[in-house]
Amino acid sequence: MTALPSMAATQKTTYSLTEASYPVFVNNVAYTDGKLPMLNYQGSTYVPLRSVGDLLGASVAWDDALRRVHITASEDMRPCNNAFCNVSVNGSNGRYIVSGTARVFEAVMNYAVEDGHNYLLEQFHTLAEGAPAWSPFAIELEIPESGQPVNGTLTLELFEYSAKDGSRINVMSIPLETFGP
Repeated sequence: MTALPSMAATQKTTYSLTEASYPVFVNNVAYTDGKLPMLNYQGSTYVPLRSVGDLLGASVAWDDALRRVHITASEDMRPCNNAFCNVSVNGSNGRYIVSGTARVFEAVMNYAVEDGHNYLLEQFHTLAEGAPAWSPFAIELEIPESGQPVNGTLTLELFEYSAKDGSRINVMSIPLETFGP
């Protein structure tokens, strides 16, 4: 499939797109649409916004007056990636309960809290089941007042270590709380 923009007064770029030959899953639902296929351009996947919005429960609207697209997610949408999903945070003032589901190698998920400059803690949590199963988790975090930023954000990183090379993979960053004015 090739997209060729029309030539007007200004020079336009031509892009060669191909139909993606691999599946894309949105919240564990495969995207399929014979009329609006997924496309690939130089290793990047392009999926119709409205179709993905529908799968995510988000509204997608064209604003003709401003000539732009608006995507609005519902309030109850929670972040997901290949290893962590439906993550929510409750708490404040350095005390937080983080819950969700995880699908990690050998049932070991890792997490760290940072203040934008330094890691304040790094630990692991063992789940009831390892990948490919999704397993619920709940972890309690306590950051002493001395470790809380005066002006900044505490951020939680959920991740797992790669069995291949030990690098952090499937990293999900979640703000815990913002401090300051």
